[in-house]
Amino acid sequence: MSWLLRAFRANGVQYEEGMRWLGLDRRTGLGDSDVVAVAWALHADADEVRGRMTLLESRAGGRWVHLAGHRLCRWVAPTTMMAKLCPLCLRETGFARIGWLTRAVPACWRHGCSLVQACAVCSRKIQWARPGLRICRCGRFFKPLDEVGSLEPELIAWLEWVEAVLCGDAGVARSASLRLPPLLQDMTVDGAYRMVEAFGLLERPDAPVRAVRHSSVRLSVVGAVLTRGLRRLSEVDRAEGITPQAFENVHLPVLTELAEEPAADVDGRRAAWLLDVHRAMRPSGMRRVGSRPRRQMPLFL
Repeated sequence: MSWLLRAFRANGVQYEEGMRWLGLDRRTGLGDSDVVAVAWALHADADEVRGRMTLLESRAGGRWVHLAGHRLCRWVAPTTMMAKLCPLCLRETGFARIGWLTRAVPACWRHGCSLVQACAVCSRKIQWARPGLRICRCGRFFKPLDEVGSLEPELIAWLEWVEAVLCGDAGVARSASLRLPPLLQDMTVDGAYRMVEAFGLLERPDAPVRAVRHSSVRLSVVGAVLTRGLRRLSEVDRAEGITPQAFENVHLPVLTELAEEPAADVDGRRAAWLLDVHRAMRPSGMRRVGSRPRRQMPLFL
């Protein structure tokens, strides 16, 4: 949406006024028909515009979106009014990066700092409806909140890989993938993120999940989850080398969801394989098949 914001500003049009003129509502996902209107307003090629926007997948009931030719669930690529950014990147390039539209990118690997979700001056959440790309609604320029150069090597490799994949830079993506856990090789951005999230959500086995898997969670927390998950995944490779302790801090519901509803078959197969390994490590003996409805007593054990 930074392209639209820059175009509106160049023509002296406020963001909200321009969105109303185009008949768009940023609070809801954009469809393919909206691309035509935006491309017409920008005098740009529709395919080029389509690759820069998060578009709803009509046949999936709003659960999936497409971004830069990649299929992502709306948890990974949410369609909301809120935005996040790197003030240093905006100062250097003058445009927003496509990875910032996803939950998979909580920080900037170029400057080694977390992305900014709120203005450091007025503390209000950053929205697309603002005077300019670098300027908050309070009229001040955005500033970085974290110390530059404070990211872990695992997270830097992850961020570089995600951005390269979304931008279609196969060479950089291949180089960055070599620094990621082997289990993530050939997975999509959606599948890789949910896999890392499953391994990194729990700091300890009894830790609450809602505090770290919520739409309003701080980006520094998301970065910590990714770093933790990448480190744990780096210890998982072949089935014979996996110990039961490797699954103690894995949030299995996220892994099960990935196996049942993947963005691509390779993601589902990888998650299903891990679940099979986990089941094989359970103590032998009589086990129940399936699960019973809540609050219903079992008739047979």
